[in-house]
Amino acid sequence: MVNANLIFGGIEGGGTHSWIVLMDGKGNKIAEVEGPSTNVLLLGLTECFRRLQQLVHDAKKQAHLPNDTVLEALGLCLSGCEEDKKNRELEETMLAQYPDLARHVIFSSDTHGSIATGSPKGGIVLISGTGSNALLVNPDGSTFRCGGWGHMLGDEGSGYWIAARGVKILFDEDDHLIDPPHSTDTLRTLVYKHFELKDRFGMLHHTYTSFQKQNYASLAAEISKAAAEGDAMCALIMYEGGYKIGRHISALSRNINTDLLTCDTGLPIVCAGSVWKSWEFLQEGFIEGVKPHLEKDEIIPKLNLLRLTVTSAMGATYLAAQRAGYDLPRDYSKNVFSIFTHVQPPSVCTLQQQKRTSLSLSSELIIGKANAKTNGKINGGTNGTSSSTVNIC
Repeated sequence: MVNANLIFGGIEGGGTHSWIVLMDGKGNKIAEVEGPSTNVLLLGLTECFRRLQQLVHDAKKQAHLPNDTVLEALGLCLSGCEEDKKNRELEETMLAQYPDLARHVIFSSDTHGSIATGSPKGGIVLISGTGSNALLVNPDGSTFRCGGWGHMLGDEGSGYWIAARGVKILFDEDDHLIDPPHSTDTLRTLVYKHFELKDRFGMLHHTYTSFQKQNYASLAAEISKAAAEGDAMCALIMYEGGYKIGRHISALSRNINTDLLTCDTGLPIVCAGSVWKSWEFLQEGFIEGVKPHLEKDEIIPKLNLLRLTVTSAMGATYLAAQRAGYDLPRDYSKNVFSIFTHVQPPSVCTLQQQKRTSLSLSSELIIGKANAKTNGKINGGTNGTSSSTVNIC
């Protein structure tokens, strides 16, 4: 039953800024306010909670609500809130410290908020901005992730990765470790201009002494621009970036619920981050990346890439209503638009089946030879001294 008097709130909390949305019980947005970072890991609990309370206060003011209005539920999708156990502890702490803020509270990751904004039954959010990350949310609520480990351990396909890839190609060429397949003249000009270098030794300052990930990552936009202008080396780097982003999807494929895989409109993938602005130059590599590459990877028959048209604070609001057991009216068609739909060709399905058959036969051969070798040693012989390897793409 619709109750227009109920007020629900949702907050998208990032490392640089945050957004809060308030909606009434009919699903109408009555306030939207921008605020500062609310990353609990960077700010600490006290300051983070203070900022969250201030955001709610500012939103109620914009909506012309009395300051003592208690929200029916508040959803908080914040960067740094990745662990379920810690999120439950945050919920208990907030309800204890701010009992008049909301009757129900739910903490979750900012990636979860993006999926909740764009798809009613779950899906994947694929982030490629300064860093990269992917989160799968199945219809049953189970979650799986790939990436999100930072530039030292991951960030494949991100703005940082694309920039670092360009720099590394130049270093490897100068060290005569590789012969790049295309001229690096344009790439070299971009890198030297971006970092204001006189020689390559100056790059060490930006990489180690005074490393700024955002500055590094911003080079990716210039590489993309050069690709658009026809530079083959920069185009290849963008292709590789697309491939790396796509591999996040193939890595998650083994855990995707059947209902999502068989969705008529395709597996919903919410794309977030500035690198997606260069989709034209990522596309070919991405399509190759989403194909099965490992034994347990599954074929994704159809996928649908979506971009949000609203803040993911909307999704946080939906999660809040769900926590309160309220069916909040919503129109997902207003929240997203499709940038690309892809159907895997039959040849991919056939190739995957052949690969699995070959892998199975090769594995049996290895086991058989290993057993023969073991038996030979037990019997005093030297059978099975050779071995086969399984080559998995």
